[in-house]
Amino acid sequence: MSKTTWRARLSYAFDNSLSRGPSALMGWLGLASLVVIVVISLLVWATGIAPEYGLIELFWMSLMRTLDPGTMGGDSGTWPFLLSMFGVTLGGIFIISMLIGVLTTSIEERLQDLRKGRSRVVESGHTVILGWSEQIHTIVAQLSLANANQRRACIVILADRDKVAMEDELRDQVGSTGRTRLVCRSGNPMDMGDLEITNLHAARSIIVLAPDAEDGDSSVIKTMLAITNNPRRRPEPYHVVSELRDPRNMDVARLVGGDEVELVLIGDLIARIIAQTCRQSGLSAVYNELFDFCG
Repeated sequence: MSKTTWRARLSYAFDNSLSRGPSALMGWLGLASLVVIVVISLLVWATGIAPEYGLIELFWMSLMRTLDPGTMGGDSGTWPFLLSMFGVTLGGIFIISMLIGVLTTSIEERLQDLRKGRSRVVESGHTVILGWSEQIHTIVAQLSLANANQRRACIVILADRDKVAMEDELRDQVGSTGRTRLVCRSGNPMDMGDLEITNLHAARSIIVLAPDAEDGDSSVIKTMLAITNNPRRRPEPYHVVSELRDPRNMDVARLVGGDEVELVLIGDLIARIIAQTCRQSGLSAVYNELFDFCG
């Protein structure tokens, strides 16, 4: 087995430092600029080609020419001194150009992360909606009306969809939400790590929606398991409202949610309302008045 050389070790350490991100690269660029400034300043001071300047003044002049190439335009003196300042300026141009590129790339990456909606929500007393279905537009609209008398109301939505797409759809379908702020985050509601993004431990209430799929109820049950069995959960019970579509899943959902979850069987509830409305004329207006927060 061949012995590792010191060059390989230095190269390995350098690669590891660069893998830490833009901050490490900016640190190396700053070190490179410092080396250029110190070497040129010591060289000019040691050779005496600019006796009218002291070492501290040379450091300052080299620094200014590194940051601003236009500063060199006002230089005067011997040709060796001018060539030295020209070398500092060239080094500064390359280093500052790379630094600007690193900063631009890091800012673009940060903006992409924000667009992905993966930052943690810092809210308290908010309503969390987990999942996405066609009912979400009505739910958000009604919660916005109910929060009209609240000063800092907030609805946090976590779904396995693009953050910008969710915001655009809610803006088009719901419109203005008044004092209620909408915060959308992209993630899997069944994943405990993604649930931490919504800050469930400080939420006032949680709504779990069944996705528009054949196994929507299984997703709801898995989400409830992730909420109630989270090892980092709060000691106080949650207030969770979950929708189900298949009555055969009610027993399993009650076993999973316990006393913390209120289950709403969507199909059965709508069918009962339709049947009652057919038997009594005008009952739909009564239901709308009872269930609608408007007014």
